[in-house]
Amino acid sequence: MTHVTACDVAGQRRWRRVYTVGDHRSMTAAARLLLLCSLLVALEGCAARRARHAAAAAAAAVPKPEVVEVAKPPRPPVPASPVTDQFAFRAGYYLGSAATQGRVDQTTPSSTGTPFSLEDDFRISPQAHQLRVEMMFRMRDRNRLRVDMWELNRNSVTSPTRDITYGGNTFTPADSVRSRFDWRQIDFTYTYSLLRGERYELGLGVGLHLLQAEAEAQVSASANRPTAVDEDFSGAGPFATIAIDGSWRFTRRFAFSARGQYLRLHVSSLTASLNDYHADVQFRWRPNVAIGLGYQSTQTRLEVASNATNNGFMRLDLKGAELFLRTSF
Repeated sequence: MTHVTACDVAGQRRWRRVYTVGDHRSMTAAARLLLLCSLLVALEGCAARRARHAAAAAAAAVPKPEVVEVAKPPRPPVPASPVTDQFAFRAGYYLGSAATQGRVDQTTPSSTGTPFSLEDDFRISPQAHQLRVEMMFRMRDRNRLRVDMWELNRNSVTSPTRDITYGGNTFTPADSVRSRFDWRQIDFTYTYSLLRGERYELGLGVGLHLLQAEAEAQVSASANRPTAVDEDFSGAGPFATIAIDGSWRFTRRFAFSARGQYLRLHVSSLTASLNDYHADVQFRWRPNVAIGLGYQSTQTRLEVASNATNNGFMRLDLKGAELFLRTSF
């Protein structure tokens, strides 16, 4: 009699299960087909994963092309104009007309003179053709200093059209009067540009003006006047104005500039007032050279109230066109 243990029974059962599962002969055709399809799908998935990994490895091995940045073209320079100028020198010829009024009073004894017109009563030419000079200095970007210098000298020899009391003497139509009128002026104007761009600039500031005016009338001795006469009136002094100054470049070569100044000031025995307006259009012929045409209108009054010899006032009105040449950098 053969002895069978529990281990023998378990081993026989295990091998029976394996034999049953591995015995394809006992499987149906449908089961075999299903098993074959599952194996094919599994093999295909493995092949696809291996292909993806190989493609990723190949892509990683290929060096990436370098990105070359294309440099942007440089920005064209800003065209030269009054907005960009650091220094400018302008010389112009003024084709203007003058109207001069005045009155010369005697101090001791006190007497009031006759108001007169140099152009109408003493026949001084109203033409005011003169050379003018202007300089501009730019200090930093928004600070500018402008300096103007000009003078007007006129004289004539004629008989007045009516009796005119000039200081302590009276000139009549029978007198041959040699008259002279000189006016000198230097202007310093500082402006700060509140608005400034590549094409425009607008500034506000103050101006300091140095004036000197002198009017003289002489009559030589004659049968009608046994003694010669020499009457002189003069006054000089500084005074200030409020200024506005602007420029606009409206094309690459053309620019428009305008400015104005005004104030009335009383200092000691001197009273002065100034109205000055200017506008011009300039063409930039070269980066450092411009030619232009402008219009200038100036009204100046100088009054002396306490003088050792004569008191009175002189008023000069100028207006006209100006042709100028301007150099700058």
